Amino acid sequence: MFTIGFDLDLTLIDSRQRILTAAQRAFRDLGHAVDDAALLPHMGVPIDDVARALVPGIDADRFLRRYRRHYATDDTTPVPVLPGATELLAAIRAAGGAAVVVSAKQQAAAERAVAEAGLDLAAVVGGHFGERKGEALRRFGNVRAYLGDHVEDAAAARAAGCPFIGVTTGEFDAGALRRAGAARTVATLADVVPLLPEFTRVGGSELDFPFEV
Repeated sequence: MFTIGFDLDLTLIDSRQRILTAAQRAFRDLGHAVDDAALLPHMGVPIDDVARALVPGIDADRFLRRYRRHYATDDTTPVPVLPGATELLAAIRAAGGAAVVVSAKQQAAAERAVAEAGLDLAAVVGGHFGERKGEALRRFGNVRAYLGDHVEDAAAARAAGCPFIGVTTGEFDAGALRRAGAARTVATLADVVPLLPEFTRVGGSELDFPFEV
């Protein structure tokens, strides 16, 4: 049995618009106006840290409570599954592996997002960002790689002792992900499916992925 870890937002699902909508509503509740252009570069960062960065002196705890309420009660903004995600998760199971999510999203929100998307995962861990994701990944055995769209996901993989595979579905392009430490980059998760034998090859190195997009 091997394990492959995934980021959630903008790696498996595209929750970008729901995040933006909930954040803008929370900012307005507190008397601030923040537009998409200001928010987008911070996708993947804990939202209370984003609030502090964009509005110095804001009551981040109050903002966070309002953000979570708006996000949880938004039943109209779609959160599509990204291309190739379902196929890759099925291929991992068929190869005898387990797929787990470790996300910066709050635990309950991460679980809800996975359930709404219908993703079949062995485990969902929320509330971790950057290197702390790697600490969570170490709970699982034989972790072969961590796939994510954010440059901080490289720190997660290093902390877990596994390669980072950068997915260019978020705000960072292949060059930025490689500079952060990605062993390889892919344009979609579908690009990983034919490479699964590299994860399962007995005695093989999980660093020997024969691809680069």
